[in-house]
Amino acid sequence: MRFIHSSDWHLGRLFFGESLTGEQAALLQEFVIMAKELKPDAILVSGDVYDRSIPSAGAVSLLDEVLSTLVLDCGIPVLMISGNHDSGNRLAFGQRILEYKGLHVCSSVLPVKVELSDQWGPVEFVMVPYAETASIRLELDQPAAIDPDSAMQYRLANYCHEEGRSVRRVAMAHAFLTGGQASESERPLSVGGTGSISAVPFAGFDYVALGHLHRPQKMEAGRLSYSGSLMKYSFDEAKQAKGIFLVDLDRTGTLKQEFIPLPSRRDVRIMEGYFADLMAGPQPGQNPEDFLSVILWDETPVIQAIQRLRSMYPKTMEISYRYQLEAFSLQAGQRPDHRYLSGMDLFESFAEWSEQKPLTPQQRETMAAILTETDIERGID
Repeated sequence: MRFIHSSDWHLGRLFFGESLTGEQAALLQEFVIMAKELKPDAILVSGDVYDRSIPSAGAVSLLDEVLSTLVLDCGIPVLMISGNHDSGNRLAFGQRILEYKGLHVCSSVLPVKVELSDQWGPVEFVMVPYAETASIRLELDQPAAIDPDSAMQYRLANYCHEEGRSVRRVAMAHAFLTGGQASESERPLSVGGTGSISAVPFAGFDYVALGHLHRPQKMEAGRLSYSGSLMKYSFDEAKQAKGIFLVDLDRTGTLKQEFIPLPSRRDVRIMEGYFADLMAGPQPGQNPEDFLSVILWDETPVIQAIQRLRSMYPKTMEISYRYQLEAFSLQAGQRPDHRYLSGMDLFESFAEWSEQKPLTPQQRETMAAILTETDIERGID
């Protein structure tokens, strides 16, 4: 059984206020081409298909086009679950009709099983969408389901620890597995806690196609895997590779897995340097149309820096200065205690902390004159 594992498309997402739907459409065109070449028996999409519970019209049209091409034109079954960004009811609209054509969407508290077959027999795909712990506790009538981990164990109780089973089994879940590495662009799954779950409920599966974490990663030699997000959704992800997992299960359930990159036409990256050097133009191999976070090495602010950078790099989304980043990274104990400083000492310590260099004699003399004049006006001897 060969299948593609993908997740976290976040269709309709905004990046610094700019719609990414056009970028996502171009990337999913490449995804469809890849699927035609790889000829999988199924495509798994493990949640957060949309970025919002009420998606934009453009996002809905894009998903409709992609799924129609994959399912109707290519004849590839697609299995899709809802994530914490999705409205499960909206995503699963018409699922009982669509499943006859090969589109299986699950948004229920109870897992749904879909059975596909290859030359060695059946493979069970158990679909476990995201659900709030309170909803799981009420719908399953399990008062002991008090956290995401115990709730997941109750949801998968019928599939755990089956000794001697002969049917190969794959799980799809949208969850934060303990030990996974998170990124900035993910929405937390719980308030006041990690919302993480253990691997225990997934002990009875040959492969677990996980969604939620945007960094591609593997655990237990790949048996538990996050494919990561469709594209980079924060500058924290600038150095991450994005793509899909191609998974093959042989007749015994032995796993063969390959990560295949799926790069965007515009990268999300961090660019550093002096303003004058950056304005000389991009380095060889760099796309000036990339989404950029620019860190300037200049020791003083540059007038209208972001507007001028955008004349060369139109997708400059934010700028910062290295001296500021270094200053703000100081630990609390490294900063002076302002309660015991004079006015001059307070200003001098602040200037040195923020600019990472001491005042010059001329700057100190100027500030001393200002403080003296202020004290005279306030009548302080």
